[in-house]
Amino acid sequence: MQSNSPDVPRRPQAEDLAEALGAEVCPAGFPVIGARMLRDPAALGTLRDAGLARVSLGGGENGWMVARYDAATAVLKEPGLRGEHPLAQTMRTAADEEVCDEEMLFFPPTEEHLRLRRLISRQLTHRRVGGLVPRIQQEADRLLDEVPHSEPIDLVQSFCRPFPVAVLCELLGIPMSERRYIRNYVYGWVAEYGEASSVTKKAGIELAGYLRELVAERRKSPEDDLISAMVSGDEAETLEEDVLSAVRLLLIAGHRPMTRLLTEGVELLLGERDRWDRLRREPGWLEPVTEELLRYVTPTTLASRYAEEEVEVEGITLAPGTGVHCALAGVNRDPAHFENPDTFDPDRSENRHVAFGLGHKHCLGAALTRAEVRVALETLTARFPQMVLADVRLSGEPRRRQLPVVLRPETCPVRH
Repeated sequence: MQSNSPDVPRRPQAEDLAEALGAEVCPAGFPVIGARMLRDPAALGTLRDAGLARVSLGGGENGWMVARYDAATAVLKEPGLRGEHPLAQTMRTAADEEVCDEEMLFFPPTEEHLRLRRLISRQLTHRRVGGLVPRIQQEADRLLDEVPHSEPIDLVQSFCRPFPVAVLCELLGIPMSERRYIRNYVYGWVAEYGEASSVTKKAGIELAGYLRELVAERRKSPEDDLISAMVSGDEAETLEEDVLSAVRLLLIAGHRPMTRLLTEGVELLLGERDRWDRLRREPGWLEPVTEELLRYVTPTTLASRYAEEEVEVEGITLAPGTGVHCALAGVNRDPAHFENPDTFDPDRSENRHVAFGLGHKHCLGAALTRAEVRVALETLTARFPQMVLADVRLSGEPRRRQLPVVLRPETCPVRH
């Protein structure tokens, strides 16, 4: 059913939209939206102009997509879109069974979802994050102490990737000597720029076994970490599988977006030298820079909601179980809401981005993400004020994203 309201943009036919996007078409006739398309400004602009559009996510799930700010914020807060993924009851989230897709961690059955969010939100407080900042600083310094300072390095491999893992380990209370379990699991899951993940069942089983022992140990002897808080707080009888699922969710949700945010953020700031220099000179500029990076980069591209009951969205009546997917990178660059949206401008006066989503599934790690970005940028600019981008290709996996830099440049090729 289409709305005749003049406020709702005309919805192109599915084949027209597919042609405009240069997209494949799924068997049902809808354009297939892949990971790369959700970061392509031109494709996102086309989706934004389409209003509420029928799409297929990767060819595996058909639903609707919005990329306009007003429509997306309404979807994310709509009470009728608090349903669960149609396959939620068949999804498995136990940490020792690596049989479900990574993204399915975000769509457990409603009851389990509420339990996990409650378990995390009661303990991952602003106070806990604030208390963690000195340890976040220590991890940043430790990683930067271990790399060469006067020759090209890949900042992704040396810092942007391991730093979020180190912070998560500090948060969870993972001893330094045992962090290999976390690294093996997280690095296997992280699929960069649309590449397939390579997690193995072995890594998942090893992580689950390790965490079960750690949970049992923290029940007996709590320490100052998130796992101890989850098993010894108000819900001391918390199921072991809930704790394992909560940890697994934190590891995935807290690593990949943070790696992207730091990688693209440092490259943006170094790309125009005066930005880097100003950030070093004006510590107060760090907060607006952080918020503009969240808007401009939008580290998490998609926020999905499912109809719990029959509900109307943008003039279309959706049946129960129907998915509506918000393309957050497009939402955060909607020219109807942000002036010059494709320009990186920390000094913009209005920056109510939705990088962390909204509503009942807003990101629980927002405070931790902001703390990590601020510590990372403050440390890099203070310790390496002359850091430059290096015009080289370093050894490593050929398809892996790199950010070659020289922390203290002497005589190295520099990318201007």
